[in-house]
Amino acid sequence: MDTIREQIIKRIISLLQNISVDNDYNHTLGLNHIYRNEPIINKEQMPATSIWELSESRERNKYGGTVRRLMIRIEILMVVTENRIPATISNELLGDLETALIMGDITLDELIEDIQDVAAHITHTTCDSHTLASASIDFEIKYITEWGDPYTLS
Repeated sequence: MDTIREQIIKRIISLLQNISVDNDYNHTLGLNHIYRNEPIINKEQMPATSIWELSESRERNKYGGTVRRLMIRIEILMVVTENRIPATISNELLGDLETALIMGDITLDELIEDIQDVAAHITHTTCDSHTLASASIDFEIKYITEWGDPYTLS
């Protein structure tokens, strides 16, 4: 059985896999291009997306549960096509991420109390004569489990 934290990460991966132009997003991330805690700059297939589990704070609430605040970062790297501005692509990627995780499929809501985007960053670089646009966004995810039991929601 997966911990609630693991279930949340798997659900986020599922939400990211739904980001496609066919689903009214600006870009398509690709089903097999989403990685977990792996650098994406060396990935051969673009776009590449990585989810980083940064930290998790925990505190006991007055009802005996554990309030957990999981910080994650999602990074995307994409080849810039001709006649596109890298910053524009990066901002579109930020929009796609925020929409997918906050306004997307509500099945994530079954596991969490709240999700908030807390920081975002865009940049561009070149690699093998290609211009790459990148975007990263940090999310704080609040969820509550039974005290001492990471497998059961409170």
